[in-house]
Amino acid sequence: MIRILRRLCGLLTYKRTLPDMLQKTVTFFGGLVLCTIVHANGKQLHDAACLQCHASLSGGDAYQLYSRDEKNIKSIAALEKRVSYCAKAADVSWNEQQKRAVVDYLNSTFYHLK
Repeated sequence: MIRILRRLCGLLTYKRTLPDMLQKTVTFFGGLVLCTIVHANGKQLHDAACLQCHASLSGGDAYQLYSRDEKNIKSIAALEKRVSYCAKAADVSWNEQQKRAVVDYLNSTFYHLK
């Protein structure tokens, strides 16, 4: 279990003391919970602001824009730019943290950019 956690997040060190392992394990699982919350928030923001427009652009299937072969988004910077553009077009006033949550959601779900 320790080796798996160490490989997954790099938070655990080779120290084998119980308090250290416990603290790092809590940090690891806390990070997983935070990641899940951010992902859910990004999806919620995206779905509320983007799906109606995307459905109108793609003949009813809002997610078709993300699954087409000729994706125009090739980098995180391009995805951030597109999210900012679409936020303005949809007339939503997302702050930077909300835009980041949407970018993270789209990247982890559809684009898988590094």
